[in-house]
Amino acid sequence: MSDARTGVSFLMLAAGAGERLALGPKGLLELHGRPLLCWLADKARQVADEVLVAVPANCVEATSALLPECRVIAGGANRQHSLGLLAAQARGDWLLVHEAARPFASIALFAQVIATARRQGCAGAFLSPVVPVARLRDGRVVEAYAASEVGIFLTPQAYSSADMARMLRHQATVPGWFAQSPVQLALAAGIEMHAVPGEAQNLKITTAEDWRLAPQLAHLLA
Repeated sequence: MSDARTGVSFLMLAAGAGERLALGPKGLLELHGRPLLCWLADKARQVADEVLVAVPANCVEATSALLPECRVIAGGANRQHSLGLLAAQARGDWLLVHEAARPFASIALFAQVIATARRQGCAGAFLSPVVPVARLRDGRVVEAYAASEVGIFLTPQAYSSADMARMLRHQATVPGWFAQSPVQLALAAGIEMHAVPGEAQNLKITTAEDWRLAPQLAHLLA
């Protein structure tokens, strides 16, 4: 096992029901004859020395059979809850967080994010929007930002186990607060985040249109 993998736990978020796509849990959708979870687990084992996967409770047994080299657990009611459950079982000093709905991220990107985190602290992949963006309020533009000043949140993201514990403790002090991304938890807890250039092909499969595009990216699965 390479030194780069030592102490890294890969936390795969796959507990969503895939309601918008309406085809069931997205990690179990198949491309080239294999579930997306299997393709992603192959990559995960190349960058981490343990892989943990959170899936819907009714999918634990079937997913465990698909991924015998991973630890599969029942996820929570939302992304934050699933993240907390995964983090609680992780043994690594570094936690590499990734969504199963993003199976096309490259091994090189995973490696770059974890390497950046080891050097500088928490890190994540962010994609440039290429064009300027605006902050809106009640349908009005209230502020504009150059493309170089902003980034679109992606996964993978890497956190030390200590920082993850701090993030989750902080979140517990704000009942009812929901973060779409662990990055928001980190920033709310006062933890510095470092940006790694993301990949345009790191598509998140969310809608029917995304799933129609997926076969065109299937060469990126391996």
